[in-house]
Amino acid sequence: MKLTELTHNKMQTYGWQSFAITILLAVIGLCSDSTRVNADSGEQSQIMTSQLAQATLEQPENQGGKSESTSTPDSNPIPQTNEPPQLETQPNEFPQTSPKPLEQLLESPQQNNNERLERLERLRQRLRENSQSNSESDNVRELGLRVRPRPLTAAPIEQPQPPELERPIPKFKPIGSLQARIGYFQTNNIFSSEDSPIDDGLLFYGLRLSSAYFPLGKQTFINGSIEGNLIRYVDQSKFNYNQLRFNLGIYQQLSRRMFGEISWSNQQLFYANNSDIFTSGDRFLNEQSLRLSLGRRDPLTKRLALDSVYEFSWNLADPDSRSRLVNYLWLSLNYQIQKPLEVGLNYQMSISDFTERDRHDQAYRIFTHLSYRFSKSSRINMQSGFSLGDSTATNIDFDSWFFSVNYNLLLGEF
Repeated sequence: MKLTELTHNKMQTYGWQSFAITILLAVIGLCSDSTRVNADSGEQSQIMTSQLAQATLEQPENQGGKSESTSTPDSNPIPQTNEPPQLETQPNEFPQTSPKPLEQLLESPQQNNNERLERLERLRQRLRENSQSNSESDNVRELGLRVRPRPLTAAPIEQPQPPELERPIPKFKPIGSLQARIGYFQTNNIFSSEDSPIDDGLLFYGLRLSSAYFPLGKQTFINGSIEGNLIRYVDQSKFNYNQLRFNLGIYQQLSRRMFGEISWSNQQLFYANNSDIFTSGDRFLNEQSLRLSLGRRDPLTKRLALDSVYEFSWNLADPDSRSRLVNYLWLSLNYQIQKPLEVGLNYQMSISDFTERDRHDQAYRIFTHLSYRFSKSSRINMQSGFSLGDSTATNIDFDSWFFSVNYNLLLGEF
């Protein structure tokens, strides 16, 4: 009896052990299968991501003007996730409300007129005072009184000195200024790609050190500036870059409403992060530009004005594939709601002919802007609109919408 019970207990123990081993083996099998599935899905996601990046970004060989490789629909592209973005479509120039010479210089005749009016008003006030004193002396004569001079026996009393005329205090004329700028730029096609547009934003901030407009003649001025910006992508952070720009221009005021300008600028772009093919600090663009500009401001009413600018530029760049000739037109209809608040409608056209390769670009922008000046030293600008255009290069399309906010602050003048 005891032997039978012992045998029964051992059989139950072996049964539970075999059942537990079976469950453990099943769990291990499921874990290994799920790990294999996750690994396969991870490899597929990496391949899809690399294919999307390759379809979006232009190859350096194509930028240099070499022949492009063709692929059949069945062939799979080689994954490359660290290719640089298209240099031609880098959003390094953000839309502004109106060209700076129009804002800074075409208003100078009005300021000069205001000074003249102030001087005339002072002269009129002095004439009124003189006329009042003359009228008082005439009233004394009308009374018929005779005044006979009386000799003074005592020492003459010191006569009070006539008050000196108020000399105008010379106004401070700065020779330079330091400005800060911070802004945000959002678009649904950040790299102007036709096949795989990417929705992303840019955060940019920097400083600008500029000189005043020094006169070279009666209506001729010269101006220079140095500007540095840090430009950061929201999602495509591996393509963050820094911008350094030098400007020198000679301005000629042709009339009260029209100006001309010849300028030179140098723009350099540097990578801000490290990757497999570039390191932080590597320069991927060095562009020299010579520009000829003509601008005009036509006031339509007291609050409505039309600004128009035409510009022709010759850009010599490194790499050579970036060199091009650009014809640029800007029309801006501005309406001043109140003194610090202004709204407007803008149209931009840019036609680029590349000199080192067979490429032609046509880009257009239609957008509205709102500008509010908090004080003489701070201002905010907002723009929103659409970009249109096309290029003879493959996989480039300028069709997109954008929104931009800029805040400018004058840190000081010297």
